[in-house]
Amino acid sequence: MNYLIIGNGGAGLRAAQTIRSRDPEAKITMLDGEPYPCYYRMRLPDYISGWKDRDSLFVVKEDFYAQHGIDLLSSTTAVAVKPDEHSVQLDSGDSLTYDRLLIASGAKVRKLSCPGCEIDGVVYLRTLDQAEDILRRGKEAKNAVALGGGLLGVEMARCFNEMGLTSYYLIREDRFWPQMLDITASLMVERVLEEKGVILEKKNAIEEILGEGGRVTGVATTAGEKLAADIVGIAIGVESKIDFLEGSGIETGRGIIVDDHLRTNQPDVFAAGDVAQAYNVVTGTQEVVTSWLNTQRQGDTAGINMTGGDKALGGVVNFNVIVIYGLPVACIGMNLPPEGEGYEQLTGDYPKGKEYRKLVLRDGVLVGCILVGKINEATAMEQLIKMEADVSAFKKRLFEPGFDAKALLEELGTAKMAG
Repeated sequence: MNYLIIGNGGAGLRAAQTIRSRDPEAKITMLDGEPYPCYYRMRLPDYISGWKDRDSLFVVKEDFYAQHGIDLLSSTTAVAVKPDEHSVQLDSGDSLTYDRLLIASGAKVRKLSCPGCEIDGVVYLRTLDQAEDILRRGKEAKNAVALGGGLLGVEMARCFNEMGLTSYYLIREDRFWPQMLDITASLMVERVLEEKGVILEKKNAIEEILGEGGRVTGVATTAGEKLAADIVGIAIGVESKIDFLEGSGIETGRGIIVDDHLRTNQPDVFAAGDVAQAYNVVTGTQEVVTSWLNTQRQGDTAGINMTGGDKALGGVVNFNVIVIYGLPVACIGMNLPPEGEGYEQLTGDYPKGKEYRKLVLRDGVLVGCILVGKINEATAMEQLIKMEADVSAFKKRLFEPGFDAKALLEELGTAKMAG
């Protein structure tokens, strides 16, 4: 069997490992637009900040692929997929054929569009090369501006601050990450940022990037300010890499539409990771969910089904975890429910110091969770949400000292099996 995998990120690598374990004689070819072994993108900010060394970024070493009989074509990208021919065209002009294809091409940064946005010194953080570039620039810089109210925006601001730069952090909204956090959790994060010296400006964004001699010198903001900057970091979201699928007949939306076995609408073509648009068990819609946990599960599920197995993913749930200056934050599922009957937002006697806990129930079923300060239950909470657990009978226990979501998950799972 001839397997072709577009992408060498978390989903692609996990799929290759699963395929190899299930089909020792298979031919496996992987395409990677970068020249490196698979690495943890979420560790790039810690690498820039000096918390992690370069070697710790890599999931596997360079010799992994050869040792496992995987043909890795580095610095090679797909430019077209032809399902009718079972072939993929490469940027080199060559084509590769496949029996089974996995598209795990990942995501790309969303670019800022404003006057001056192409000036040297405007940076993004998605790749290792971009991280190295920021490190290089930081050694010569004094001032920096970061734009973006989500996970990568706050990481960019933190990186600049920890490199010793005067760091302005611009958020377009009235608080940090309002798409996922409630007011209480947002303020807890903002307080930590300000305590560490990040200059936070809410309801503010970049109107123009200023430069001199082709280099960034600052930004003009929508609030009418001019801020000095030698580096301007943009983190306004990511988009699935699906441009090369135009004309392929593969159904796409924000990503590639897949069923619960990660099959696309084309025979022998699967998709996984940051490019797969799968069923969200909370919202009831097809969504792209970007997280390392998601890439691992989807890569494994795709690998099993590509090799003749029959494994259902069980849908997806939004799952975001970040540590901001030592403050861990997890937001899972639907944390900000719409107005209407049927929803309960439970916080017990939180916040307590630097800890916060919020659970969202819909007709007694757990659909969302925010954890700040203590997040060891995050994965168990996500599993409870995925299994659509009715926790109404346990509401008194949910905020008791010593409550363990893992124990509740086991208790409910045992009861479900017995039923």
